Amino acid sequence: MISVKDLELMLGKREIFSGLNFEIARGEKVGIIGGEGAGKSTLLDILAKRILPTAGDVKIFGEVLSVDGSVYADFSDLRKAEMSSIEKLKRALRGLDDDEIILLLDEPTKNLNTDGIEWLINFLNEHKNLTSVIACSDRYFLQETCTRTIQLGSEKSEPIKIDCAKLLPPTPSGAVPIVLEVDDLLKVRDGEPLFKDVGFTIRQGQKVAFVGKNEIGKSKLLKTLATAYQNHDAGGCLRGEINFSDGVKVFYMPRVYTGTAAKVEFDKLAFGTANFLLLDNPTACLDLPTIEALEKSLVEFPGTIIFLDEDRAFIQAIANRIMDITPQGTVDRISTYEDFLTNETVKLQIKEKY
Repeated sequence: MISVKDLELMLGKREIFSGLNFEIARGEKVGIIGGEGAGKSTLLDILAKRILPTAGDVKIFGEVLSVDGSVYADFSDLRKAEMSSIEKLKRALRGLDDDEIILLLDEPTKNLNTDGIEWLINFLNEHKNLTSVIACSDRYFLQETCTRTIQLGSEKSEPIKIDCAKLLPPTPSGAVPIVLEVDDLLKVRDGEPLFKDVGFTIRQGQKVAFVGKNEIGKSKLLKTLATAYQNHDAGGCLRGEINFSDGVKVFYMPRVYTGTAAKVEFDKLAFGTANFLLLDNPTACLDLPTIEALEKSLVEFPGTIIFLDEDRAFIQAIANRIMDITPQGTVDRISTYEDFLTNETVKLQIKEKY
């Protein structure tokens, strides 16, 4: 259905790729991976005939439907602002002819929550004759949908080194020291709670992932903790207390929207010293090799981490405690992410909160 031979693309004097050869058969789901600037989205543009290659031969047998992570189709007759990303995606994919369509997906999981990602995984797996080419850095999604991947550029990435400040010593009884205590937090926006009844205790070495549907609440809670550390108060909450233990040194990374901005934040972290990291979607703008390097560094980090992210494999590799931040309190469990998602008691608790 797709045949690419000796494909070459030059942008000015810069070579994006050359000598690229592959074939994709009807019904195959193929992932496109590579580092930043390797040409993943550009390759999809060539397949969609939005860009002409410098040299080479591209043959496509079928009708191409191109879907990216932000705009799924021309919804000029609809109010886009009132549609969620998953609603737009479902609309764009409705009624596809599996035997005719070649689906090009560019970072399709970037704006989807866990439920949306699972829906798309099920959609692709159920449409067995639908040919799909997927440029994506979400390893869980690729693993669940693709039979193989095509690597563009080099697989190598510079390691991300994170130095750790001196850790707190064990208590006289030998217990792992407490590094953060949070009690009865309430924060509202436009009269509605972003989160309330939030309370927890964090011990040194725990790596806590904030998860759940409350997207704004998770990020605001993380920022609230960072503000509380800087200002020694409850971080702008209507009520509650936040207390970091003496000797805790916090580094906060806000969400960024470009790979360059992410590099600046990681450089700050590498040249500073902290024993407690607060990370807001650190993989959002990273390519797959850099995500893997960051993951390895955080797994080896001996201090404490609280983070939120959209990469399920990243959460599974790093977190040893999961906390769903609902608008009505938390569901908190010391476990891996996969165990948290499949635990029936947790499911019931989350349903009650939402």
